Amino acid sequence: MSPNLELILESLKQKLSAHYGERLVNLTLFGSQARGDQQAESDIDILVVLRPQNSDGKTLSVNPVEEIKRTGKIVADLSLEYDVVISCLFMDELNYQTRNSALLRNIRQEGVLL
Repeated sequence: MSPNLELILESLKQKLSAHYGERLVNLTLFGSQARGDQQAESDIDILVVLRPQNSDGKTLSVNPVEEIKRTGKIVADLSLEYDVVISCLFMDELNYQTRNSALLRNIRQEGVLL
């Protein structure tokens, strides 16, 4: 992992931890950056696993579109600062543990837990 990538990932982890607090379960780097076969123009793919949010005694599942909106400024600022595209995929803890899509199998096999 390049030193620049490490800085980006550490900064992203700190900012998302501050934003989500206890809701943040883990972050996983996946794709070409995790495999080590990235090109100069490769993006940084991150799976963000969150605990469902409680609201008025109800458990609300993670809405990926809403999470992208909530974190858009954080991700955009880092992308601009380091001149790289950062792509976040959001998922709740239960779906992460139980779903078995090709993408999740790939992330579990090749991903790097941050």
